[in-house]
Amino acid sequence: MKYPKTLFVLLITFSTIFAQPEKLVLHFFGSPTCGECLQIKTNLLFPEIKKNSDKLQVEIYDIDSEEGYAKLIGFEKAFKVKTTASIILFFPDTLVSGFEDIMTVGAAYLDRYLQDKSRWTYAALPESQNNDIAASLEERFESFTFLSILIAGLLDGVNPCAIATMIFLISFLANQKRKRSEVLIIGLAFTAAVFVTYFLLGVGAFKALTFLKKYSWVSQVIKWSAVAMAAAFSLYSFRDAWIYKKTGQTGEMTLQLPKSVKLRIHRVISGQLSGRKLIMGAVVTGFLVTLLEAVCTGQMYLPTIILMTRQDGLKLTGWLYLVLYNLLFVLPLLIVMVMAYFGMTWNKLSNATRNNLFAIKILFGVVLGGLAIFLAFAS
Repeated sequence: MKYPKTLFVLLITFSTIFAQPEKLVLHFFGSPTCGECLQIKTNLLFPEIKKNSDKLQVEIYDIDSEEGYAKLIGFEKAFKVKTTASIILFFPDTLVSGFEDIMTVGAAYLDRYLQDKSRWTYAALPESQNNDIAASLEERFESFTFLSILIAGLLDGVNPCAIATMIFLISFLANQKRKRSEVLIIGLAFTAAVFVTYFLLGVGAFKALTFLKKYSWVSQVIKWSAVAMAAAFSLYSFRDAWIYKKTGQTGEMTLQLPKSVKLRIHRVISGQLSGRKLIMGAVVTGFLVTLLEAVCTGQMYLPTIILMTRQDGLKLTGWLYLVLYNLLFVLPLLIVMVMAYFGMTWNKLSNATRNNLFAIKILFGVVLGGLAIFLAFAS
């Protein structure tokens, strides 16, 4: 039996009418600890929902959660998003990403969609892509942020402040005429204590900064203070390199431990490692020395942690970054301790440090300058 062509047209028309959603549904992805996300919700989304409650619905997803992040991956695939963002607002057939763009054009887009019901239907509402979470995280791990943290952690480990402590420690152990086995025990226990202490300092800073991000103005003050600090330390590092190249002396360099702190570190090492309880003494020494050194090593550590907290939606990645940074921080210390076990003397380490101090200072300046630039452009 053949049906008139007009009947098919009518059927399609009626099915389209009845298939249209009752409300315009938007999908907003952000982090609950993101100050800019809070501004978008408070100043744009919530007022629009209240004003158009009969025809507007906004689904809000937390991309710090596994479920929300999986949903975001699904939307990114469906909308063929090539460059991901930490803040995205999805309309039925387009999207707006980033704080500035959403606040600038979001309201205008919304008005146009509300006036045209034919645009309320999603071509294909995506499902959560749970299987792609690991792959997506791995892909983002390969970003320049990962590389910058890799370099910063390793470079912080050869920080002249930390090396000065290593030199004194090896010198002290040599004067104490410790056995090689005792040197290895002290070195491993000391290194482990440094790692745990520095990591816990980072965890405290990471948690505090993440919490403060929900307060937009505080977050911005912290961010720009870190930019200024990293930029200033970068310039000071270049200045120190120039001074050392010119004079061959370290006395006039700016970025180094104050004499009072150096003396206190020496007293801690001398007092804790003179007894028989080697492991306990090494652990206590590592803990106290790390706290004292933080006034110098924090020049690299704090800006790096602030950069980590700017990566909304990658909470797991942030913690992995922190672990990786601290492993790299203690790696030079561990290598030096093992070399001391095999006979390296403190004067060899001192000479090696002096021969490479200019390059270390230049690298410090470059990395700190890079951190300042990344933080300035981070969301």
